Amino acid sequence: MPKQKTLNQIEQNILTNLSCPLQEAAKNLVFGKGNKKADIFIIGEAPGAKEDETGEPFMGAAGKRLDGFLNHIELTIENVYIANILKYRPPKNRDPTIDE
Repeated sequence: MPKQKTLNQIEQNILTNLSCPLQEAAKNLVFGKGNKKADIFIIGEAPGAKEDETGEPFMGAAGKRLDGFLNHIELTIENVYIANILKYRPPKNRDPTIDE
């Protein structure tokens, strides 16, 4: 199955079927951005406040640094796919618990 279709299915499954306590305090699902067909997949830990607001990963200071690193090696968002392990922001950026 193509990567793009699989990622779209996973995102839809999270939106419709996942019951996660982190959803309750989060504003948006932060699934991923970039080229879903890319060979390079960059994974972060968890969304922060900017990511929660926009629904996109790596939007704050870390995103600016990542853009700089990518630019330095002559890559752009069109060459990579970016996501976080956690798809919802933990309240107040606390560490999530095992129950979540």
